[in-house]
Amino acid sequence: MKKSLLALAVLGAFAGAASAQSTVTLYGRVDLSLNKPIGTDAKGVANGSGSRLGVRGVEDLGGGLKALFQIEHRFNADTGAMSDAARMWGGRSIVGIEGGFGRFWMGREYTPSFLTSELLSDPWGYDTVAAQAYMTGSGAVRSDNSVNYQVGFGGFTFWGQISEADAHVNPNCSVTATPVAACTPPGGNLGPDRPVGFSLSYGAGPLYLAWGHQNNAGDNDRWNHFTANYDFGAFKLWSGFGTGKSNADAKVRTWSIAGTAPVGGGEVRAAIGQQKVGGVKTVGFLGLGYHYAMSKRTTLYFDYARNRELSDDENGYDVGIKHNF
Repeated sequence: MKKSLLALAVLGAFAGAASAQSTVTLYGRVDLSLNKPIGTDAKGVANGSGSRLGVRGVEDLGGGLKALFQIEHRFNADTGAMSDAARMWGGRSIVGIEGGFGRFWMGREYTPSFLTSELLSDPWGYDTVAAQAYMTGSGAVRSDNSVNYQVGFGGFTFWGQISEADAHVNPNCSVTATPVAACTPPGGNLGPDRPVGFSLSYGAGPLYLAWGHQNNAGDNDRWNHFTANYDFGAFKLWSGFGTGKSNADAKVRTWSIAGTAPVGGGEVRAAIGQQKVGGVKTVGFLGLGYHYAMSKRTTLYFDYARNRELSDDENGYDVGIKHNF
């Protein structure tokens, strides 16, 4: 009996050690709102932000090395349909390794400029009707077939990314007989250039600074974005400035200033911003919102947004509920 108990205890210890070396997490979000987007008079139920279901994990390989992966499915919670019919893993699908040298990974990933700079100058995090989507200018949100390297030093973080051509091309396709686009699945990088992106960020205490650069596959589309945020305690100040060119060789400029403050158990959000393309103002943005956290996982929210440069349907709003798990 004592031997049996001892054996069970030893097995339990080994099982605990093994589980401590590898972690896998199932996570997700369901977010729906009563919604009227800017630019249309259509009203209905819609995603306030991207509803998702994902799995991520880390395995300790020993010697300071870790393997990592993440796959994330995006869907429209109002209908259950995939957000992108061509992609099961429309959010992320990455695998990599990290250690004292930094982190190296590959797959479908956000661009460094978007995730490090543009996203972090928007208090709404690119979600709801008040998302400052115009901030991406001539940049890009995600990149397929990406190869990434990231390293941190003294409060600074550098991230470099290059996107190689898609190797999954039908071998029976003839470039001379069939358009290349017909032989390349969604996400193939067609264009004279490989998409390349970089970012450099600094975070220490209440201060956050970031610069992001994105050069897409086209001849002319290049983008730089700068972010500066400061948390004063009673409120937080957000700001962003973007400059670049579209592939049509038109100059693109964006700027935004925003503030957030805790009020009544929730958070008040306000922002103004602008976009110019070829010297012509295309967006004059105003955003207001209140997000109330009922718990660590569940949030009720109301947002209002306006594009003053539209001649019709310049206002939008949403009233919704978001649950993370």
